[in-house]
Parts: sequence; structure tokens; C-alpha cells
Amino acid sequence: MKAFLLTLLCLSTQLGRGQDSAEFLTSWPEGGPATVLSINGLGNGYSSPVIAADRIYVTGEKEGIGYLYSYNLMGDLVWKSSYGIEFTQSFQGSRAAPLVADSLIYVVSGTSELYCFYTQTGVRKWSISLVKDLGGINPIFGYSMRLIIDGERLFCSPGGPQNNVVALNRFTGDLIWSSPAKGETAGYGSPLLIDLPDRKILVTATEFNILGLDAGTGELLWSYELAFTGEVPCNTPVFDGKKIFWIAGPNNGAVAATLSTDGRSITVNWKNLEFDTAFGDFVRIGSWLYGSSDSQRKYVSVDCEKGKIRKNIDFGVGSLLLAGDGLIAYNQRGQVGLLKPDNENLKLISSFKVTSGTREHFSHPVISGGRLYIRHGDVLVAYKITKE
Repeated sequence: MKAFLLTLLCLSTQLGRGQDSAEFLTSWPEGGPATVLSINGLGNGYSSPVIAADRIYVTGEKEGIGYLYSYNLMGDLVWKSSYGIEFTQSFQGSRAAPLVADSLIYVVSGTSELYCFYTQTGVRKWSISLVKDLGGINPIFGYSMRLIIDGERLFCSPGGPQNNVVALNRFTGDLIWSSPAKGETAGYGSPLLIDLPDRKILVTATEFNILGLDAGTGELLWSYELAFTGEVPCNTPVFDGKKIFWIAGPNNGAVAATLSTDGRSITVNWKNLEFDTAFGDFVRIGSWLYGSSDSQRKYVSVDCEKGKIRKNIDFGVGSLLLAGDGLIAYNQRGQVGLLKPDNENLKLISSFKVTSGTREHFSHPVISGGRLYIRHGDVLVAYKITKE
């Protein structure tokens, strides 16, 4: 497996696919949209920021220690809390984006510790070790999956033979249910929760399988086996009401599968080995999927029904998110592009390059309050991408 691809990341696909109610710019000025915020000194990290209740939350690593920061929307530090040892091996730095739910915020370190803090003060409420307490097996590039919440349940994937996927009480950290699943090492991608009439389905990935579990009980309902030579899954699945789409990376590609009405089984519709972004995520608009292809080194459009790549645009590979009627791509060369999707066609309207920050351009951008937030290592920058 290719080390740099395996890594990270969903590191943090964070809510960035959502849209704002404001009207987005249809083109950008030369040099990019206006910079409205720049925060320096975050430390090493690939995790995306979270914007909630007029606060910006983001993690970073300095001298081996992980920190959770809270800033106001002007970029002033409100509080800073240490959460212990952070990942310092390959691709040193923080990984998964934090998760905010009401007055609490949750963080998973790359070294396996799961923490719950109060959003207003940064005081720790509880913590648990996915390895020491739950018998998990840390993936080679560190825990990088984003957490997901449903009611009192906090879902995560320690990996390992017993507590492979678990639901914890989000207020106490106590175990609600545990599934051995396939007994594998955890994957890197964010899970998906599907709400059906009879049950909720937790769709998540481990090293060599995509899993569908009953979110209420932890029962393993179905699984899809991935190639042993493929990359460990990093992307968040997409559900259109009938079909689940996922991209499991190089040598696994993309798959579409119809979910049965009771959620207990899937029927594979198509597979495309060339739609194989490693950790950039993808977007569905109507009958089309858009994302990047690692094998082609381009952004592509894919027909949802047939699974065929129809058109491509030469803009490297990286992440993608929805912005009004357009798409914003952030590639691994640090270029940010405004793309116009028109069914199978993709057109590059405007672009600029992120010049501040450190290390790789791997973090997923986030849109909130008319701003495009991009974290590049030690720096978080926000650009105004909506009209006055």
C-alpha cells in the first residue's frame, strides 16, 4: 500500500459539503477571494476546523502534545486545552476534525484517546482510550476517522477483534453496544448514518470492508469486501435515498450499491476502479458524482446510473465540496479552484493558490457564514466567497 495515500484522511471531512444561505460569488478576482481571517500558530495538523455558535474549533500538535483551540470569528483565542500525546510518526500532527454537539465537543487523537470537552470553557468532561480501554488496534497512520452522533449515542471504530465498532454514551463515555464486525483495523473515513423507517444504518469502513450496522443494536447487517491490495478507505459514503455510493481509493475504486428497504442487505450496481480518490471525498448533484481520480490525476464527472467517467478537468487531485451551484476544489498542490458543474461537464471558472501555512495540502476546506476556511498546517485562513 502506498503510504502517503493510506494516511489520513478524512482527517477530516467536516461539514464542509453543506451550503450557506448567502449568494456565492460566481467568479473570483485574480489572486483569489478576499482574506478575512488568518490564524497562525496552530502547530502540526491536517484536521479541518469546526465552526459552531460563533466559535471556531481546531486541533494542532506542538512538541508531541495535542491542543484543542477555541477562537471567536475575529480570530481571537478564547481558550486552549491540551489533550495529551498526539501522533508524531508519519505525517506528524492532529488528524480527525472535532465534533460539536450542543455544549460539548469531541476529539480523537491520532494516538487513540477520545476526549469530551465543554465548548464554553475547554474543561475536560470525560475521556477514554480506544486502545487501552476498548482493545482497539491503532491504524498505521493513526486514528483519523471523524466521530458521528445520534441522540445519546457517539459512534466510533476502535478496530480490533472485540470492540471493533462501538456506540458510547456521549455524556459519560460508557459503552452502549459493541460489535466485533470483521475484527479488522479501523479505517480512516467518516461514517454515514442512514435513517430508514424501521432502523438506522451506520455505514462505516474498516481496513478491508465497508460495513452496514444497525445503529440501535450494533448488529452487523451486511458488508462489502475490499481488495487486499487496495488503500484503506478514507472517504465518506453518500446515500441518495436508494443507493449508497462510496470511494475506497486506489485499487478499490468506487462502488454503487442499492440498499434494501429494510436495510439488511445491499445489491452492487456498478464498480469503477478509475474513480479512486484516496481521501478527497466526493459530491453528488442530481444524477452525477464529482470528485478526483488518483489514477488519472484529474477531477472527473461520473454517471450515477452507469458508473462511467464522462468528462475530466486537469486540476490535479484533492478534496471537493459544494458551494451553492458550484464546486470548490482544493488540490494537493495548494491550488483552490471554483468549478462549474453542468451534468457531465466541469469547467474551471477561477483559481488561486494557498501560499501561507506548512507541509502538505491535505485538509478538507469548510464553508460557514459566507467564508471558505482552509487549514494548511500551522495556519488557518478564511476567504469571503459570498456577495455583499
